[in-house]
Amino acid sequence: MDMNKILQWMDLAKKYQTGDFWDGIFDQSSFEEFMKSNMDPNKSGEPAMRAGQGKKFPPTDIFITDEEVLLISDLAGYVKENIQLSVSGTHLLIKGSSHQMMTGEPVQKERYHGSFERVIQLPEPTFPNQIRAKFKNGLLFVTYKRQFLKEERVDID
Repeated sequence: MDMNKILQWMDLAKKYQTGDFWDGIFDQSSFEEFMKSNMDPNKSGEPAMRAGQGKKFPPTDIFITDEEVLLISDLAGYVKENIQLSVSGTHLLIKGSSHQMMTGEPVQKERYHGSFERVIQLPEPTFPNQIRAKFKNGLLFVTYKRQFLKEERVDID
């Protein structure tokens, strides 16, 4: 690796960055701040589930038929009493919480437990009174009737 080229690149980049950008990059305390702000303090070394970070939780499939839209969200380990839904036009908010079921020191931990919040972009708008939701065997099923079943001709004046 050519250190002179790296220094030239950094000097060029400094012209386009304001403030202490490079100091922050190489400062150990900034790295620790980054880790603290992106890790959930309630879990040992496990990322917090926040919008826009890491894997999207809960994993959700969306299907569309001629008559309805169906969403299926995988929420194994959660109970329906701890899950809330709300809708605004084409945005569905799913949020909830759970607690770890097992005690003891984890050796391997791949499943997510804890609070989450996810906004899902719906393929078509709907109203809260048109949504039906069912929770069964760790799966959340959300359905609503499509409002526009076919194209309608628009006359041009």
